[in-house]
Amino acid sequence: MNKIAFGQFVNTNSIIHKMDARIKIIGTILFMITIFLVPTNNFYLLGALLVFALILILLTKVQLSKYLKSLKSIVFLLVFAFVFQVIFRNNGTVIYIHYFKFTWNNIVVASFIAAIYLLIRKYLPMKFIFFVLTTVLIIYILGLPMHGAILNQNTIKLSIYEEGLISGSFIILRVLTLILFTTILTLTTKPTELNNAIESLLKPLELLHIKTSVFAMMVSIALRFIPTLFLEADKILKAQASRGVDFNEGNLKAKVVQIISLLVPMFVVSFKKADELAIAMEARGYIPGEKRTKLNEMKLQFSDFIWLFIFVGIFTTYILLRIL
Repeated sequence: MNKIAFGQFVNTNSIIHKMDARIKIIGTILFMITIFLVPTNNFYLLGALLVFALILILLTKVQLSKYLKSLKSIVFLLVFAFVFQVIFRNNGTVIYIHYFKFTWNNIVVASFIAAIYLLIRKYLPMKFIFFVLTTVLIIYILGLPMHGAILNQNTIKLSIYEEGLISGSFIILRVLTLILFTTILTLTTKPTELNNAIESLLKPLELLHIKTSVFAMMVSIALRFIPTLFLEADKILKAQASRGVDFNEGNLKAKVVQIISLLVPMFVVSFKKADELAIAMEARGYIPGEKRTKLNEMKLQFSDFIWLFIFVGIFTTYILLRIL
């Protein structure tokens, strides 16, 4: 459970924790829109938003490792987006040119390194870093002018342009800023507060006969049970591993069977959790669609208006900069 950042609440009694949940949601939405208002490759404006997000992270008094764990699941996506931009964006000045010379010696050495990596990867810490380093080493070896019979007479050229590096770096910085800011919301807001805030913000929709309380409850339950289901999946994986199942080995057919052995108990656990939750809600007198009273009514404080003014001010400033 501690390895999962999304959906977890960490109470440090900071000023961000004391902020009204409605202001947090509004601020998060405005901040997300502001990030995409930043002109492409304008690192100064995007960097200012990242600094603002880091200031809020410091104010939360939550350990930085909690925020870094939220980035762990998207590292592959960030690297893929960066590599895609570097390879296929061919604008600007050429920074580096790499030639692939496919000789038998190159192929043998590269294959040997790949085989060694596949044999020892299960014992390596930080597997993703070693995967990237191994890939870079293989690419470098395939470019060395080794002697030997040439497998392919045509030399393949890979050109890295300045525009590709800039664009790839900008995408990584944008996604990084977005994830960090949204993580602030989930780490500093209780599920019940989040539920009440969503219901309060969607209150005007009840004029259209839309039951906002039901929708808010669905969102709250979904956010609450994401880390719970991840924890159950981790338990099932460990149980399967104790029975000799290795999800990293085997051919495609074996991996499909292994995934099914994970999905079936996950569905069973999910239905069981849902049934227990329904019984608990009925025992507490919850009736979908009925008007509910609250023990603690949400009230905006003076500090909440200050934070709202800050969020709206940043949003307005970036709109004006975009227009002008």
